[in-house]
Amino acid sequence: MFKLCNFIFLIMLVGNVYTARIFAQESIDTVPQVNPLQELRNDLDALIESPDMSNAIIGACVQSIESGEMFYRLNESKNLIPASTIKIVTSIAALDYFGPDFRFQTNMYLDGVIQENGEYHGNVIIRGSGDPTMSEYFYAEPIKIIEAFAKQLDSLGISTIKGNIIGDDSYFDNIYYGPGWSWDDFMYPFSAQISALSINDNSISLEITPGDSVNSLSKYTLIPENNLARIFNYVMTSEPDKITDIITARDFKSNYIEIYGNIAFDSTKKRTHVQKIAIDNPTMFFLELFKSSLSKFRIRHNGALLPISMSQNPILYTNLLPIYTHVSPPLLEILKVVNAESHNFCAEMLLKTLAKETQGEGSFDKGTDYLLKYLKSNSITSDNIRIVDGSGLSRFNLFTPRNFVTLLNNIYRSNYREQFVKTLAEPGEEGTLLRRMKRSRAENNVKAKTGSMNNISSICGYVTTRDNEVLAFSIMMLNFTAPLTTAQNLQDLILMRLSSFSRK
Repeated sequence: MFKLCNFIFLIMLVGNVYTARIFAQESIDTVPQVNPLQELRNDLDALIESPDMSNAIIGACVQSIESGEMFYRLNESKNLIPASTIKIVTSIAALDYFGPDFRFQTNMYLDGVIQENGEYHGNVIIRGSGDPTMSEYFYAEPIKIIEAFAKQLDSLGISTIKGNIIGDDSYFDNIYYGPGWSWDDFMYPFSAQISALSINDNSISLEITPGDSVNSLSKYTLIPENNLARIFNYVMTSEPDKITDIITARDFKSNYIEIYGNIAFDSTKKRTHVQKIAIDNPTMFFLELFKSSLSKFRIRHNGALLPISMSQNPILYTNLLPIYTHVSPPLLEILKVVNAESHNFCAEMLLKTLAKETQGEGSFDKGTDYLLKYLKSNSITSDNIRIVDGSGLSRFNLFTPRNFVTLLNNIYRSNYREQFVKTLAEPGEEGTLLRRMKRSRAENNVKAKTGSMNNISSICGYVTTRDNEVLAFSIMMLNFTAPLTTAQNLQDLILMRLSSFSRK
């Protein structure tokens, strides 16, 4: 009887174990398997739902270029302020119209006669055509460009100029600022005046150093040296342990510049504080620097410095030949600065050059008209978007994440794919992504254009997945009150997740 009971118990135990295994297997078989793409979407949703960005408007669009499959969408058809990502439109339109090898030219003309004694009787005319490259972004010493013009006069045997030096900036109109630019930004180089004859990004630098003792007036150096800017220095030298705090102010329509505050004393004389300031009247700035360079070649000038608008007689260029031409670097190098460095001045100079060459008028309006026509040829209608400048500095610009992705897809399939992609910023490389996504898989797999203003941050471009699948993406964020770095960190996390995605 005892053995029978043990046998029955053993049968029941084995049966229960077998039944448990069956139920366990059935439960495994019935659990729905999440595919990798849906898992990716869930992860991106979780990232975007960050409490720090809960008050922000976020739009995103991610699409496979090869298959056209939409990886992720969020408010993808909503208009948001693109900030500097609108430079994507300006730069590809310029590349498409001019080609990668296009170069700007700035010409110098003489309309008079050189006497045997070295006196030149007549005007010296320098004619700009929108070259944005006479700056430290392209040349170690931009002032050497100006000196090359003066050197040419010296090589012709000119010792005295008896006539006017005329700066012809008529290639562009006389509207210096784009629609919707903030007036309180006008003194900063990122909002410098746009003129067809420009030098040094139409900006100056003030290198401020401590005085000889505490409570003494500070010292400054003006770079480049010029007679146009008038500096009023009220910066005092403070105790060595006090934080340097300097404020700069420039009158709206003048070059009267005041600097206030304090700079900490430094007995080693090594402490320097640099303030960069945009100047008013770029053409006169160019002419002042040119006149200064004449003295280096001992060329005297008896006459006036005149912008073309103040010249009484029209200039007939058909009767003149340039005696010197400065040629810019090729367009592709310029676009690298526009996109990787997010250079507003270069972008706007390109916009007005496009306007002049395609519409006959170098203006913001005509330039953006051309951009809208270019977008239309790329299946993006102008009915529900707005572009008013070429750099994205205006808050009047409106664009959607879906439109960016459509444009990026078209660029990738164009003949300019490799050239254009090389102009974009890369994590860890010089540019706007220098300190972002480093030591992650995204570092070598993201090429992008960034954009930011107060309470705005955007990024768009290309990301390559673990399967070497190239995705076009656009992420736009608006109205957040968290620090800018919080928005950028969220974008970086999204791109890290995309770069690590695999369908396998």
